[in-house]
This record gives sequence, C-alpha cells and structure tokens, in this order.
Amino acid sequence: MRRVRDVIGLPIIELKRGREVGYVHDLLFNEQRQLTGILLRETSFLKQGKYIPVEAVCAIGTDCVTIAGQRAIVSFSSSSFPSGWTGIQTGSTPVQGKAFVTKEGEHLGFVEDVYFHVESGKIVGYELSNGILSDIIDGRAVIRSTECLKMGEDAVIVSTPE
Repeated sequence: MRRVRDVIGLPIIELKRGREVGYVHDLLFNEQRQLTGILLRETSFLKQGKYIPVEAVCAIGTDCVTIAGQRAIVSFSSSSFPSGWTGIQTGSTPVQGKAFVTKEGEHLGFVEDVYFHVESGKIVGYELSNGILSDIIDGRAVIRSTECLKMGEDAVIVSTPE
C-alpha cells in the first residue's frame, strides 16, 4: 500500500536507454477507483499534455517509476479522457481537498492523501485532515475505500465511516 503523495514527484526512467523522461505529476484513476495512468504534464496553452497508460508502466518503486521505452508516453488533452477519470491533485475535480461526508450529514474532514495498492492499482483508503491544529492534536483519520463511496464534484460521500 502506498500514498499517492509518495509517488508524485518521482522520476520516470525508461529501461531501454536508462534515461529519465520526466517526473510523476499526478496519478489518474477511473470511476471504479482503479489506476489508469500516470500524468507527466498537464495540457497548457503552449504544450500538449502527456501521460503513461498504466499498462505501459513496468514498476512503481520507492525511488522511481520505470517504463519500457519512450513510446509508452502518450499525448493527450484533458478533453480526450473518458468521463469519470480524475486526478488526485490536478484536473477539473481533483480528489485532494474534497470534503468527506457521510450520507447522514457528518463532515469527517478533507481529503489530504490517497492510499492505493501498487500491484492492483486500486484505491484502498483516504487520509483525512481537519486542519493543522486538529492534525497535531488528534492526528489524521484514514477511511477505507468501500463500494458505498460516491465521488462527487465537491465532496466524497460515504454511507458509514469505518
């Protein structure tokens, strides 16, 4: 199990030449909370975005991410992603910073980080914060990912906290 924050910023190394081709800018997940790719660069006014589909990733290690070769890097525009794909820190509705609430109306905190299983690529939990003072006094809560979780535009809604 790894935190997304620990992966963001890692260098990406192509194994064919042993060359660094960029850095992890964000991880992209689909509606089923499954890893779909690694974002190298967002689309900007002058530059095309780039990402690596998860199928082209050889390994996500503690010190770097490896890919077979530079051909694994694909150009994209934000509009070309299927609906439901989301970034943790980037995109129109990033997960980080969203309110985490129960259906019963209880605010549990704001998403600070996301935990995922490296081998399966599945999100397994969310680290929540209620502000720096609360983090120091009470620590951060970790909520396991369940099927009863709905990712909304402004909030993550869960049936019952674990």
